[in-house]
Amino acid sequence: MVLKAEERGCFIERLEKIRESKVLVYFSYTPLDDSILVPLYKQLKEIGHTQKIDLVLHSYGGAVDTPYKVVMLIREFCEEFAVIVPFVAKSAASMLVLGADEVVMGPISELGPIDPLVKHPLYNEVLVPVQAVWHCFDFLQRSIINSPNPEVATVIANPMLAKLDPWLIGDYEKTIKASRQYAETLLSRYMFKDAPEKVSVVTHALTEGYYSHGYPIGRREAKELGISVTEAQGELWDIIWNLYLGYEKLFKEKESECD
Repeated sequence: MVLKAEERGCFIERLEKIRESKVLVYFSYTPLDDSILVPLYKQLKEIGHTQKIDLVLHSYGGAVDTPYKVVMLIREFCEEFAVIVPFVAKSAASMLVLGADEVVMGPISELGPIDPLVKHPLYNEVLVPVQAVWHCFDFLQRSIINSPNPEVATVIANPMLAKLDPWLIGDYEKTIKASRQYAETLLSRYMFKDAPEKVSVVTHALTEGYYSHGYPIGRREAKELGISVTEAQGELWDIIWNLYLGYEKLFKEKESECD
């Protein structure tokens, strides 16, 4: 199903009526970064200050700083902010949810661990999850400590460490700490402003509690974590899902035209 622009507009208008909100859509397969900010600001200026904004979000994540900037910008233009996740809002995109008052999820919707992307130390065009680098260091440390052979550091660790710039290692560590700081700040200001005791628990779970970058946190598990989840059902979910399918098909057709 390919939705024409006017058809997508009709779905968005219906979604706005049901949700009593203004709806924005961010749908992308490229990493989330600051390039979103100027187009977002232009859209928000056109809308003007309003009571409630819903962000329909499809993203596999990106830079550590961008989600915080997006939340702060949207919050300048509304009193209430919600994120609608048709399918995937993973990694850094999940951080956007922490700055919302609620997240709207369906049966297939997924959040994920907060694990921002950083540049590969050797191949700058390749982005890797920062937690993967941290787990590499953890593996090296355990290998050295637990090995009865004192030469293990020379055999295993030194060749790997020689490929990493110390400044780069520090930057990776800073990114991990920044993701925790942003998560704590967003939760304490917004989603958990009335339940501060949940902030550290949920921050720890999302930044350190999952070993897989792609771990799927569905709506039930998100609720168990304490995240404010609205379950989309009936006509609401049908509209959200049809919007997702329409944008997905649109992106695939654009890709095929470029091939």
